[in-house]
Amino acid sequence: MITAEGLRWILTAMFALTGAFCAYRCLRQGTAAERAGDVLHVVMCVAMVAMAWPATMSIARWPQTVFFVLAAVWFAVVAGTGAAHADHGGRRVAVYHVVMMAAMAWMVFVMPRAMSGMAGPGGTMEMAGHEGMAMPVSGAAGSTPADVTTVALVLVAVFVVAGLVFLSRAIDDARASRPPLRSLSGGANGVMALGMGLMLLTMA
Repeated sequence: MITAEGLRWILTAMFALTGAFCAYRCLRQGTAAERAGDVLHVVMCVAMVAMAWPATMSIARWPQTVFFVLAAVWFAVVAGTGAAHADHGGRRVAVYHVVMMAAMAWMVFVMPRAMSGMAGPGGTMEMAGHEGMAMPVSGAAGSTPADVTTVALVLVAVFVVAGLVFLSRAIDDARASRPPLRSLSGGANGVMALGMGLMLLTMA
């Protein structure tokens, strides 16, 4: 999906680190609901890393779409029941994760249409690592569909704002000497949000 190799590695690092943190937090503490949420975030981070690399484009998208829709439903239940405590962000952050998982489902679902915007001359897309090989793509002159661009840009704004808010609160928590896991959770949420925004920007 992403043609710039440097950007691929940046996103890989962002989601590998945040996924590792969620796995650590899952093993360290939390209720059953919170641990389930951490597992969902680990899967999301793995999917985001995979999404950045062309070799993974053959992974079936319908199972992924259904998975992330169900993940959004899960966080909606968590938000409705208040099952997340302060270190995991509480009810408002659970609502945010509903948006994040729904955005993941949307990204996976529209990926073929978004990739049509990466076409090269003659309506083809060069496959990274396979010089001379091109894959036909749809779309006039390789332009991304307007509806995909619009939704992607709206989500970019949402995740950039969310990322900055999370990082700001994480810094405040660290300065106030609140529990380290709470500060790290906010930082991880901020990095994931900014990573989502960056990935969505490549689709616009």
